Amino acid sequence: MTGQQVLTGTAFAALMRRGHQRLHEQAEVVNALNIFPVPDGDTGTNMDLSLGAGVAALDQRSEWSLQEATQALATGLLMGARGNSGVILSQLFRGFSKAAQGATGMDVRVFAQALQEGIDIAYKAVSKPVEGTILTVAREAASVAVREARQNPTWAVLMEQVYEAAQAALQRTPSQLPVLKQAGVVDSGGQGLVFIYEGFLEYLRGHESPAASPGDELHSVVARPVLEYAGSHIARTGEHGYCTEVLVRAGARASLVEGQLRERLGQYGDSLLVVAAEDLVRVHVHTLHPGRVLEDALTCGPLVQIKVENMTEQHDRISDLETVAKADSSASVAATPDHDGILKEDRDRGAVTALVAAASGDGIRDVFESLGATVIDGGQSMNPSTEEIVAAAQNAGGRQVVFLPNNKNIVLAAEQAREVLEGGLEVVPCTSIPQGLAAAAVFDARESATANRARMEASLHAVQSGCVARAARDSQYQGHAIAAGQYMAIAEADVVEVHADRAAAAVAAVRAMVAAARGNGVDAELLTVFYSDQVDETEREELRRTLAHLYGFEIEMRYGGQPVYDYIFSLE
Repeated sequence: MTGQQVLTGTAFAALMRRGHQRLHEQAEVVNALNIFPVPDGDTGTNMDLSLGAGVAALDQRSEWSLQEATQALATGLLMGARGNSGVILSQLFRGFSKAAQGATGMDVRVFAQALQEGIDIAYKAVSKPVEGTILTVAREAASVAVREARQNPTWAVLMEQVYEAAQAALQRTPSQLPVLKQAGVVDSGGQGLVFIYEGFLEYLRGHESPAASPGDELHSVVARPVLEYAGSHIARTGEHGYCTEVLVRAGARASLVEGQLRERLGQYGDSLLVVAAEDLVRVHVHTLHPGRVLEDALTCGPLVQIKVENMTEQHDRISDLETVAKADSSASVAATPDHDGILKEDRDRGAVTALVAAASGDGIRDVFESLGATVIDGGQSMNPSTEEIVAAAQNAGGRQVVFLPNNKNIVLAAEQAREVLEGGLEVVPCTSIPQGLAAAAVFDARESATANRARMEASLHAVQSGCVARAARDSQYQGHAIAAGQYMAIAEADVVEVHADRAAAAVAAVRAMVAAARGNGVDAELLTVFYSDQVDETEREELRRTLAHLYGFEIEMRYGGQPVYDYIFSLE
């Protein structure tokens, strides 16, 4: 095919399916590049689920115009984005909908323009872009695409050049980001993007037509079904199926169970992702038979968490989102708010702002709920999507909402949710559970979201955060040679020591937190310790005595039940 040929909307959807398929196949390869050696909503998983949400939107119809297809992809990605990598990917691919405005087909020049539009959108959205990341890989690939598209190459030739440029940029990431060089890996997000581009290239090479003439259009080549990513079990229009997520406690059999569930669920589910981490196995699948998923998972161990969502209702909610926002906007014009944006009728009721927090672990959820928060599942190993945050905010019961991400990998999705809600959501940039609890402690439902956010942000400086986590894999991180199974003492975002003994790591983490507090002129008085299911009573009581002897401040031991971190420390 020549450069003058165009992708129809239907062909564009097929291109995206192949890109997602290639990423899905390599998600674990991308996860393995994560330099932080504990499960953290790994990059490959987040990118896979995020792009999968965009492709799921494209699976709702068999025929598309280009503008409809690019908009459906953008909306699906926007709402399904998880983690920082998923949000950035959604912004990069939003460029397709912008470049396709007014176009009936996508030629190589429009494609190149779309890649560049995505770069512009993503760089504006990230407050402090860092070189050596997915942004660098995408930018350098887009630059080559724009330059080479002027020569009007064939689709396959252009995509080869884009793919090669992305590969070259990826190989340079360790020289741009010292932490990658130290760990001896390339950037995980950049690698995920390269896999997507590889899928694009495979699709376009498969449709290269030697007999094509300059006036031919790609839709004449791809009118037949291509790359049937969706089997007979995939939900179609009017029958979208169920997004089913299960967390199974499989114990020492986790790796074996991972393979068993992947094979079993793959027979009747799609968008399947099965990941083992320590003694847990996380399952994500789209299916028409959620009950069967639960039964199959239950044969492998007790179910720790279950979530089943009707994707028909999700699709309808996304489609109606803009209408709802406009209706809310119109209604607000008719009402007269006070100077701080609160309606008098709401102020008279006493509660005008709702609080939503992302957290995991029964004990930690209980604390947030006791402080008046609605809690959604989210944390180090489970990053909620933009849509989940939007839905939680809409259902929280307040005209205004404050959201606490409590994890650095949730902040971008939260900011994207704020954009979707057009100002109805304020995000407090807390990146740890202790920061979130400090913020929640000063929340006042009678005040505006803006006033609450200002006071809550100020509270973040009064708390020191720390934790202990067991390394899931060998790694070189922040100057430490870490072996799988060792315990990392972490203060704020820094690994301060590594130990074979968990209690020793706990003492090291608290020691670093106390030093940081004293360095800031703060004489800490209270240490709260949240412990996981992995910590027995003998160990935690011994830890309490040791810390009390060393520092003399009040110590409160609380069951958190959180995954990944054996201990979470809050020092005030």
